[in-house]
Amino acid sequence: MSRAAVIVIGSNSTRCVAGDFSRAQEDVIRRRIETRLFLHMKDGVLADADIVETAAGIARLKAVSDAPVLGIYATSAVRDAKNAKRLALAVEAACGLPLTVLSGEEEAAASFYGAAGERTAGIIDIGGGSTEVATGRGRQIFEAVSLQLGASRLFAAHPVNSVREAARAIEAARDICAPLPETLARHSGIDLFYSVGGTGTACACILQGLPRGEAQVENCRLTRDGVYEKLMEIAAVPREQRPGIPGFPASRVDIMPTGMAILIAAMDRLALPAVFVTERTNGDGLLRAAARKIAP
Repeated sequence: MSRAAVIVIGSNSTRCVAGDFSRAQEDVIRRRIETRLFLHMKDGVLADADIVETAAGIARLKAVSDAPVLGIYATSAVRDAKNAKRLALAVEAACGLPLTVLSGEEEAAASFYGAAGERTAGIIDIGGGSTEVATGRGRQIFEAVSLQLGASRLFAAHPVNSVREAARAIEAARDICAPLPETLARHSGIDLFYSVGGTGTACACILQGLPRGEAQVENCRLTRDGVYEKLMEIAAVPREQRPGIPGFPASRVDIMPTGMAILIAAMDRLALPAVFVTERTNGDGLLRAAARKIAP
């Protein structure tokens, strides 16, 4: 077996990554379903309907993965959920596989391995419930930090429907980014940083004014000032009109502005003038790790 897959339950979406790990994970196929677990949580409890729909969605992803699924993982929303065990039982009943809930540090490491590969680099992975920041080289992690800061989490506290609210969201994100270790903030001269996750890929589309299938997403360079200017433009547009913005993802009407605010705050804390977008994710890193365990 050289082709395999993993499934990752995120706070915004659930993704399946399948690839041929015998050839540096060539021919990667990515599929996703919208789950929005974090936005639907109340008092730290996953909604019953979301548990049922997520388990069923994972079963569908497993069925069409065209490869053995080596693991099913969960991140911030499930990590925080008081009833995470109910989801784990539902997933195992639907798929026959156990659910592994990643710690914040494990999630950061997986994002780094997935995005950076063998490069000396850093990553900023903005999810729905958390943001992971890491630096390293190859399989060596220099620093890995998980922040309780995500596009959905920030939206719940600071929805953005005006330029003034966008500025407040950036300040709130800066407060949470402030405790990042100085060693990470200085990042030892590492100037290659990747933006991982939906915020970065959507920013690439919006800045190019093109839909996802037409935009050049991979390695698109995002400048801090370019993201800031576009955020302020979006914040001034009424919520219901945002899907009309060229390249804007309709599924991110609420959380796109807060995701951008987090990216700006993280870049400011790390003194980064620009980052590069990648479609590689923590799923790629988890697949690499799982594949190494079974490789001959």
